Amino acid sequence: MSFWTALKSTYRESGLFLLACPLLALIPVVVELVQHGVEMHLGMYDSLAMAKEVESHPLRLGFGLAKVVALILPIYWITRFIAFGRDPGAAARLDRPAVRLFAAFAAFQILLAVLQLFLLPSSGWWLLGNFIGGQILGALIAAWGAAAPLGNAAIGPLASARLMMRHLPFTIALFLAAMMPLMIPHYLFAAGAIFGPEWSKWPILIADSLLVGWLSAVLVASGYIAAKRAADAQGVNLRPSSC
Repeated sequence: MSFWTALKSTYRESGLFLLACPLLALIPVVVELVQHGVEMHLGMYDSLAMAKEVESHPLRLGFGLAKVVALILPIYWITRFIAFGRDPGAAARLDRPAVRLFAAFAAFQILLAVLQLFLLPSSGWWLLGNFIGGQILGALIAAWGAAAPLGNAAIGPLASARLMMRHLPFTIALFLAAMMPLMIPHYLFAAGAIFGPEWSKWPILIADSLLVGWLSAVLVASGYIAAKRAADAQGVNLRPSSC
């Protein structure tokens, strides 16, 4: 699979998921909107100075962790939607082995989020290092994140790293190419809410929340497609042998 084909597939599959499973797709949107409500309450969008002042407010960080969870959960249903032939029923179905395996993957992701939000510095070179490290780690565990929601216990974190290692540059490049067209307007929306007139703040934040829902689907789809490409190249099936 070429890079361009993988990128097109990422946007196609994520878009089809949004159309086929709108209620599931709205979960990260609603949580993002709630976090924006908390930020408005704290005065984050009153000025740039206030934005910097409340950036690390415990209430905001707490809801930030809730948002992270809301961005992790779609990995389960978007992965299943794509892997099972764009089947909304398969996306929402709670298969016990898949749920158990995905819970372990989600717990690992949440642990990383706790470290980033509450323990590691979030400015300067630390912020850049966290981003780069996150991209590398995300690429290495992409196959784990793709196999767990499908109920495949054979691909855990170590097996995923071995599988993805040869495809690390491709995977990271795909992650960046997929996210940047949506991350740029995401940050522009934040700036617009800070510097725009009072009447424009909520319309901007609502638009941003919808954008985050789309971004969530794109991120998951890019991870699955990168993992599927790596697995196919090495003759590995992301789905369990019983499927």
